[in-house]
Amino acid sequence: MDFLSEHEISNLLTELGITATPEGDECILLQMDADKATAKHCLDNADCMPCGSDDETSCFELAPEALVIAAISAVHKIHEGSTVLIPVSKWRAVFDAVAFSMAGDESWQEFDASATIKLNTRDPLLFETGDQHTLVSLLTSLMNDGETREQGVFLMPVGAPILVHLQPGGPVKFWFGNSAIADEVREAYTN
Repeated sequence: MDFLSEHEISNLLTELGITATPEGDECILLQMDADKATAKHCLDNADCMPCGSDDETSCFELAPEALVIAAISAVHKIHEGSTVLIPVSKWRAVFDAVAFSMAGDESWQEFDASATIKLNTRDPLLFETGDQHTLVSLLTSLMNDGETREQGVFLMPVGAPILVHLQPGGPVKFWFGNSAIADEVREAYTN
């Protein structure tokens, strides 16, 4: 795991057609432009806030306990090498949300100790192939223990046209730049 500068992923964001929109004082929401997104999916349930989807989004209603399992199953399908996480707000909100539940993850604790200088940034965080366990633990903890929209993250696998917005409690939104990838990932939440 390592922080990158925003400049280091600017080409990836441009290539995927990802735009940023400020929301409120703290949040910056990302989305894939309509001309790049061939499919959009949303995982939600009655307990989470509305996803705000449009007619082109396929929504999948899941029980609250199944939402996290389905989202993590999709992340397993997506993370095949390098994956970038970008916080909705600042990293401090994310680190605070997972502090207790990630206390037993040794690799996270080592990283957490060195990440202090980045907590007030939105610098992208890169997870390599060997970091999959930590990535999955972090996202599971965040979805289970987080409480606010500011604690959400965006996930982008390097090398695949996908953007995922994971929020504590849901909804989870997916933008796909390739229909075949969308169909493959869809298996994680329809089986």
